[in-house]
Amino acid sequence: MKKSLIALAVAGALAAPMVAQADATLYGSLRIKIENTEGATNDNLDVRDNSSRIGVKGSSELFSGAKAIFQFEQAVSTETGAWAGGRLANVGITGDFGTALFGRIWTPYYSWTGAQTDILDNSTSASSVYQVGAHRASNVIAYVSPSMSGFQVAAAVLPNDGGAADDETIDVSHVAAKYENAGLNVGVSYLGFEAADRDVISVGASYTMDAVYVAARYENDDAPGADRDAWELAGSYTMGNTKLLANYIDDERDADDQWSLEVQQKLGKQARVFAAYVDRNVADGGEGFMAGYRVDF
Repeated sequence: MKKSLIALAVAGALAAPMVAQADATLYGSLRIKIENTEGATNDNLDVRDNSSRIGVKGSSELFSGAKAIFQFEQAVSTETGAWAGGRLANVGITGDFGTALFGRIWTPYYSWTGAQTDILDNSTSASSVYQVGAHRASNVIAYVSPSMSGFQVAAAVLPNDGGAADDETIDVSHVAAKYENAGLNVGVSYLGFEAADRDVISVGASYTMDAVYVAARYENDDAPGADRDAWELAGSYTMGNTKLLANYIDDERDADDQWSLEVQQKLGKQARVFAAYVDRNVADGGEGFMAGYRVDF
């Protein structure tokens, strides 16, 4: 037993400087919610995970003066304690020239347009923000420019052959632009799905003025036999450690629109609770109350 403790202490002492050299940060967000939803014939009371995750990210200096960067993030379940799937896994290089990323990343489609209205803890934005399932994407080769007087551009390709024996085509092409200045944030995104002959254009805008935040997003998904639009409005007002939030979504995939109201209360720098009411405006129910707790580290 004594030898095991000594070996563990030596291993820890040797590992500490290596972690420091790698400049790695362990982070996470554990989230759980209780929700009561009204269905066509019954009401359901459930305890659910609310998008918990754990990850590690960091950087290291290169001889050229640029930095090598990396990030690995897994979804975890506060319901079962099990891993719940991969979220991010990428490496890259960043410097005065911008940033190049390779692997599974947050796409500019989400970061620059979808995230502007995805501000509530009750997950209602998912019905609009994730319309094409491209908020995170795998097998990506991406470039993001440095900020030039508040203006940035990004380009990415997804050359995923899907196991084909001979496939040198680009499956998805992606370009985006963003302008940010004095509280104003405007993003535009284009996604082209080559094989499906499908184009998705998304525009997001937000404005922050003191305690007030307002945002809007529009998306058009044009595919053979289907041309669908979605739009969302969202806003918040902060009073000390309390934040009031609301959103409204109209998505042509669904026959009905939806809206929600939420209040978030900070308990500390890294912990908060929320309570929300959601109304999906359907004839056979769709209303729900939920409350949740979130701890970040």
